[in-house]
Amino acid sequence: MKKQIINRFLFIVGIIFLTSFFAIPSQYWGKIFGEDSVFVNKLSEFEIALGLDLAGGTELDYRIDLSDAIAQNSDDDPQNNLNLTSIVESVRDALERRVNPAGVGEIIVKLSSMNNEEHVLIQMPPNTDVKKAKKDAEKDNRLEFFEENPELENEFRIKIASELTKINNTNFITKAKELEKENKIVKYEIFDPVFKNAFSDTDFADKLLAATPGQILQTIIDTRIDPIYKIGEDGQIKFEGMPYPREVLTIARVTTKEIEEREQTIPAEASARHILLAYTGAMRAGDDVPYKTAEEAKTKAEELLEQLKNEEDFAKLAQEFSTGPSKEMGGDLGTFKKGTMAAPFEEAVFSLETPQLVQNIVETDFGFHIIEVQSITKERVEKIQEPKVGYELISWDKSNMNWMPTSLGGAQLDIASVGFDQVGNAMVNLRFDEEGGNLFGEITGRVSAKSCGENPCRLGIKVGGIWLTQPTVREKIIGRNSQITGNFTFEEAHELADGLNLGAIDAPVILSGQTTIQAELGKNQLQKSLKAGAFGFLATMIFMIIFYRFAGIIASLSLIIYAGMFIMILKIWPESFGGPIVLSLAGAAGIALSVGLAVDGNILIFERMKEELRRGRSLLQAIDLGFERAWTAIRDSNLTTLLICLILFFIGSSIIKGFAITLIVGTLLSMFTAIIISRNLIRFFLLFKPLQKASLFGVNESDIGKKEIGAKIRKRKK
Repeated sequence: MKKQIINRFLFIVGIIFLTSFFAIPSQYWGKIFGEDSVFVNKLSEFEIALGLDLAGGTELDYRIDLSDAIAQNSDDDPQNNLNLTSIVESVRDALERRVNPAGVGEIIVKLSSMNNEEHVLIQMPPNTDVKKAKKDAEKDNRLEFFEENPELENEFRIKIASELTKINNTNFITKAKELEKENKIVKYEIFDPVFKNAFSDTDFADKLLAATPGQILQTIIDTRIDPIYKIGEDGQIKFEGMPYPREVLTIARVTTKEIEEREQTIPAEASARHILLAYTGAMRAGDDVPYKTAEEAKTKAEELLEQLKNEEDFAKLAQEFSTGPSKEMGGDLGTFKKGTMAAPFEEAVFSLETPQLVQNIVETDFGFHIIEVQSITKERVEKIQEPKVGYELISWDKSNMNWMPTSLGGAQLDIASVGFDQVGNAMVNLRFDEEGGNLFGEITGRVSAKSCGENPCRLGIKVGGIWLTQPTVREKIIGRNSQITGNFTFEEAHELADGLNLGAIDAPVILSGQTTIQAELGKNQLQKSLKAGAFGFLATMIFMIIFYRFAGIIASLSLIIYAGMFIMILKIWPESFGGPIVLSLAGAAGIALSVGLAVDGNILIFERMKEELRRGRSLLQAIDLGFERAWTAIRDSNLTTLLICLILFFIGSSIIKGFAITLIVGTLLSMFTAIIISRNLIRFFLLFKPLQKASLFGVNESDIGKKEIGAKIRKRKK
């Protein structure tokens, strides 16, 4: 029993040491261990995050784009009308879930109307990662399912041909913007003048160069648009237009043509002939090569090189001894540019200044070469006159052309989670609601019944307008489960699943401003609040010591441990649980209230102990009975507090959530310190006989045994 008490005391001592590292400011540890020590630098990373009211922060102003909803309300069908107020409120709620998913970040998200526009203001304390908040707020989490239909491309070609007949120089831009607005796969793009070599499709380049400025090509162009980029002054790549290659059907108009002089680098080139002596095992060597080993081939090559140095006929020796494909041509390789031959071969050729016989045998993976360079031209820069053409396109993206949207999407998603396939690759599991399960079965049934050319048709899945997967469907799939597979890392799959669970926003948001906001209370108010808290804490400890003597000292020590543990939790609360917990004035109120709960628990316990001592119990019995009989009252009162806090956390605003989370943490800690810490500290110190006195626990020796047990019945007057 004694050993168990000592072990528990040592456990408490360990808690004290651990909490002291985090509770005591890192600059004090720097004086002991040195400011530059790894330990102190690591501790300095953990700081209490202060809220907007105490430290100020950043405000992001997002404008809600209601243009689509307003346009829908302006049509002739009143059944399609949308409630703009509901959309605005849902956007606010969605943004709050994104930037403050755990509800402990003390991030304020509120609506604001400016110049007949609806805005959402996101106010964040200084510890918030603003870049991540922007990314989360602007992320497009739309989940969409498409079914492949190979007949749609022909329909699009007919529509594009019809549009081409309606477009002229006067209305080109207007029609382009109208088509872009009507269909998401249409893109209007303007391209600055470029040289012909900038095109991957040379036929398209030739058609543009053959046209005159202002001319619209009177044919549908089936081409590929490669991304165009520039290197900025900061060294970053900046794309003009879409940053990935696209296969498109397009209507093109030439905007400008000009001739420009530019420098062109002409690569080095040479003409040469060689005698190749391959051997068994060399690259591309035939089974009938006469040389079985490398040594044998090398010896023969050295012999032939000596003959050539004595002015033997190169072509004749090549036809007789070479094992390469150029043997019949006397070893002639023609003219070649640098970068087309094996590296050792090129090095030997292009290191020469004049045409001549290479004086050494050259070894490559193909065997041993004897080389004679017949001509050589070094790399040079020439000025040339070359046309440049500027143009604009109305393009239909072919990757989206054969896909028909379905009714299945994020609205029917029940939950998304991370999973792994049979070889351990990360994927995202989707589970639909009942409606989604029925739709999924109908869609896969339709897709499996069709064929797309010689292959089965596919089901396409987009998230945020980007294709993630396009699996083939061979049979109807019944059930509510699906998967999104791809080359995901675990982190990417986890982020995707989280985004899908948060859902899409009902209207687009555009960042219209970012400002720094000042603290509402400031440092002076913070210092005053800290002083008031410290004095209150000290007064509580003095009260406990006066009324409960030695037990009050134990309770005060428990309160100090409680405070240290609370500070540690505020500093180390992990990001994976929505951390850090941001401390605002409301959160500080929750902490103050939880301190009262911690004291209240100790008072209940010590009063029970005093009652048991007065009834004649021994000190150890009184301690055990005091804790046991006070536990039910402590448990019920704290559970009631936790229940109320949980309700506040789940239905309250950000400020209320801050109050609730600190009170939840404080309540749990107060129960731990009152029941576990205080009890085991008292049991440990009672191992010392001088402390085994009832008077140290607030009970006079004369009162022991005089307390009546049971209810006192008052006599009725006659």
